Amino acid sequence: MVTFLKKFLWIVISFLIIYACLFIGKQIASLLPFVFPGSIIGLMLLFLCLEFRVVRLEWIMPSGSLFLKYMALLFMPSAIGIITYLNEVYSSMVLIIFNMVSGIALILLVVGRLFQHMSETPEERKRRKLLYRRAIRYKKITRQKLKPLSAEAAAVTAAVNTKEEKR
Repeated sequence: MVTFLKKFLWIVISFLIIYACLFIGKQIASLLPFVFPGSIIGLMLLFLCLEFRVVRLEWIMPSGSLFLKYMALLFMPSAIGIITYLNEVYSSMVLIIFNMVSGIALILLVVGRLFQHMSETPEERKRRKLLYRRAIRYKKITRQKLKPLSAEAAAVTAAVNTKEEKR
């Protein structure tokens, strides 16, 4: 009995922590001069609390696992709402598909560029910037021959090439 009561108390506490973040997020959203979902602000607050270790993951895990377990049930009202307006959905299907494809493409571009930036070493980044400046210079001097690499660019290129050979 004591174990059940203790587990129930942890679930209640974890729900209260999540609800407190949601409540604060909604209060912040009501103060903003533009419309922004309070639940999103609450999620950002919860993330920041977890990131800065104000709230431990173990504290919200009991209710979080419950939310994940019954997530499909939580999406039922929105699915039923879409079904009631099926004619409107069909009439705007081209726009919906266009937005989905363009959103996916934008996400792929942003995540790909972010990954490239994060996986690049400082030497590779320096080399890329030097090569970019050289290409800009080449565009400006269209009919003249390219000047040889500067000593700095040659050193960076050599360092990156030796590093790639070691891999």
